Amino acid sequence: MPPQLTQALEFISAHRYLFIAGGIAFVLLLTAIITLVVAFRRPKTARPKPVVQPESAAKAPVSEVPAPRVNRSRLAVGDIVSPWTQGVYERNSPEAKLGSLLMAFAFDEAEGIRRAQQGDLVAGIDLAELMRNCASASGVAVHGAYATLALWHAGDGRYAEMALKVASHAHMPVEQKDLIRFLFQDIIGIRLKPRNVQGLSHWNNKAFRTALALYTAKRVKESEWKEMSLALPEYLYPYYELELAQKLPPRTIYRRARESRVYGEGLFRLNLETLARYLNSKRWQRLQNSDKAARFSAWLADQPCRSEAEALLQVANPDVFEAADIDEARAQQIHSVLEGKNPKAWLFDGDKPPRLHYRLQYFKYFCLFQKHNEAVRCFATLGVFRRDRAQRLWYARALFMSGMQHEAWAEMSALMTDFPRDAAVLNEAGIYAHKLGRFDEAAEIFGLARSYFPDDATIAYNEAVFTEQYSKKQVEEKWSRVQKLTQPPVVEG
Repeated sequence: MPPQLTQALEFISAHRYLFIAGGIAFVLLLTAIITLVVAFRRPKTARPKPVVQPESAAKAPVSEVPAPRVNRSRLAVGDIVSPWTQGVYERNSPEAKLGSLLMAFAFDEAEGIRRAQQGDLVAGIDLAELMRNCASASGVAVHGAYATLALWHAGDGRYAEMALKVASHAHMPVEQKDLIRFLFQDIIGIRLKPRNVQGLSHWNNKAFRTALALYTAKRVKESEWKEMSLALPEYLYPYYELELAQKLPPRTIYRRARESRVYGEGLFRLNLETLARYLNSKRWQRLQNSDKAARFSAWLADQPCRSEAEALLQVANPDVFEAADIDEARAQQIHSVLEGKNPKAWLFDGDKPPRLHYRLQYFKYFCLFQKHNEAVRCFATLGVFRRDRAQRLWYARALFMSGMQHEAWAEMSALMTDFPRDAAVLNEAGIYAHKLGRFDEAAEIFGLARSYFPDDATIAYNEAVFTEQYSKKQVEEKWSRVQKLTQPPVVEG
C-alpha cells in the first residue's frame, strides 16, 4: 500500500468522530434547504382581512367566514365576479353549440358582407324561449350570440336588435363578441376585414373556417380553390370569385381576364396593388388606357397624401412634366411629406437610401420642384434606370438648370446617338442647342425633327420660335455689318 494512502487512513481513523459530525451537519443543512424551497413554491391561500367593527358593535361576537375558493369566471355581472353566471354559460351555451350555427360568408363588389342563411339548422329551436332567456343583461351574456345566429337563420327580424346588444355587451366573451360584430357588420355599422379580427380563428365550423382561410390567405392556388369549393355554398361562388381574381397566380389572372368579367376585375385590382407598391409608369399607362380609366382616375383622386409612398405615387404620374401639372394643394402636401423625410441625409450624408423605385420617383420630384443639385446627385443612385430615356432627359434638364450646360449638351448628344428618331429627344436637343447659342446645330436638329414628325405640334411650335429668334439675330448681325461698312473712315490728325 502506498505510504500516502496509509497516512490518510490513519488521519481519518484518528479523527473519525469529527468526520461523522460533519456528515450529519451536511445532511441537516440539505434537508432545511429542500424544506424552504417546497414551502416557497406552495401556493398561498388568501386569508380574509379582519373586519373592523364600530365600537357600538364591538361586543357582538363576529365569526370570520373565509372567501370561497373558486376560479375566476369568464363572465361577470357588474363588477362582481359571478361563478353562477359562468356555470349557466357552460351548461347552456357551449362553443360547439354556437359553432353549429356558423355560416359561410363572402364580400360583394361594394365590400358588403354576404352570408349563407340555412333555416333547417334552427328547425327544432324554440325561439320564443330563447328570447325570454335574453331578457336580462346576464341572459344576453349567456345566450346572446347563440340567439343572434338562430334568429338570423330563421329569418326573424329581431336578430338585428340582438346583434346590437351582443356587440355592445361589456361582459361577453371576446371571441363571441367579435364573431357577431364581424358577421353582422352591416348592422353594427363598422366594416371589418377577416384578417383584422383575430378571434375568428377560434371557431371550427368547416364552411366558416374555409371562407376565413380564403379571405386571409395572401395567395390561393387553383388546386387549393378546388378543395375549398367543396366546403363552400354554391350561391356565394360569384363573390368568392371576386376574391379569387385577386389571389390566384397573376399568370392565371392575365390569361382569363379577357374571357371573364370577374377576372377582368381581378386584373384591375392587381394593377392597382402593383402600381401602389412599385410606382411603375408603364403600369400607370396600362390603367389609363384600359376600359376602367374612369375608375382609376377616381381611385387616384381618393388616395391620401400622408406617407412617403402616397406622395411618391402622385409624383409617378407619367402625365406630370412640370410642377404646374400637379394641383397646388396636392403639390404642397407632396413637398411637406417628402421634405419631412430629409432626403439630403441619404443623398449627401451617407445614410441608407430608400428602395430603388422610391429613388426613381425622388429623382423626378427633385426635377419637378427645382431641386437641381439634389436631382444630379440622385441620378447617380438610380442603377439600371440611368439608361432609361426618360430619366436621362430629366437628368439633362437638371444639369442645364444647375449651370452645367456643357455636361447637359454632352448628355443630349449621347441621347441623340442612342435615340436618333425620338421626338422628345430631338425636341429637347433643339431647345438646348438654341439656348447654348449653337444656332446652326439647332436649325439642323429642328429640320431633322420636322422631317420625321411633320404633324408634331410641339416640335412645330418650338421650331417656329427658334426660327423667329434666329432670324431676328441674323438680321441684327447683317445690319451691324452694314453699319460698319457705311460709317465714314476716321482720319487721325
